[in-house]
Amino acid sequence: MGGLVPPAMQRTVATFRRGDLFRIEGEELKHIFARRWKVGQKVEVFWEGRLFLCVLESISKKGAVCRILEEISTRPAEPYVYLYQCVPVEIGKMDFIVEKVSEVGAYQLTPLLSSRSFQNLQALEKRYERWRRIAFSSFKQCGRPIPLEIAPVTHLEDLKCRGGVCMVLDSFGGEIWLSEVNLKDVKEVHLVVGPEGGFSEKEVQLLREKGFLPVRLRPYTLRSETAAVLAVGLVMNFSSPPSPTSS
Repeated sequence: MGGLVPPAMQRTVATFRRGDLFRIEGEELKHIFARRWKVGQKVEVFWEGRLFLCVLESISKKGAVCRILEEISTRPAEPYVYLYQCVPVEIGKMDFIVEKVSEVGAYQLTPLLSSRSFQNLQALEKRYERWRRIAFSSFKQCGRPIPLEIAPVTHLEDLKCRGGVCMVLDSFGGEIWLSEVNLKDVKEVHLVVGPEGGFSEKEVQLLREKGFLPVRLRPYTLRSETAAVLAVGLVMNFSSPPSPTSS
């Protein structure tokens, strides 16, 4: 594997590959022209789940050709943040959440159903492809090594604390501030964010019993989508990534 490249480097998706050459056509080619790429420019090319540092060798109205220089490591930033987000009743807000938690570093997002969340499963299933497109667009823009995973919808009752640090944002009864949680050398953080109006007392108690620590964000009560983005961003920026020797 090659080394990491500057996060500001332009990124595209290949149409097909032949040897050490990628060809880019269609919508991606339009984006290349819109961004005014130049022959000789170094770029990132995504292909079949892998990322490559390439040089743009030619460009025309029919297509662009990039030559591979090296493969780029696609190891995500640690800790891995698994976000369980209650789907807002105004389902369109989920688009914002997907885009922004991708930008701030969440590893996986699971749409969550609770008593006060959006409930129509059929409507949710129709939105999945849209959310994946949003996550992929964010991946191209923000420089993360792999796209944000969108997991299948889950009911609150089925959640499990799978290791690492497990937390639920509880603006009304959180035991401690998020800033007080010890995240040193933590590899995984499982974070549950409720709907507008928060979880019911019964739901919070259920999550406590499952091993999720109720935490709060200071100083005010936030909207669900704001809380999700802020909490993921804080975890990613103020945690201490596991050292190479930690188990």
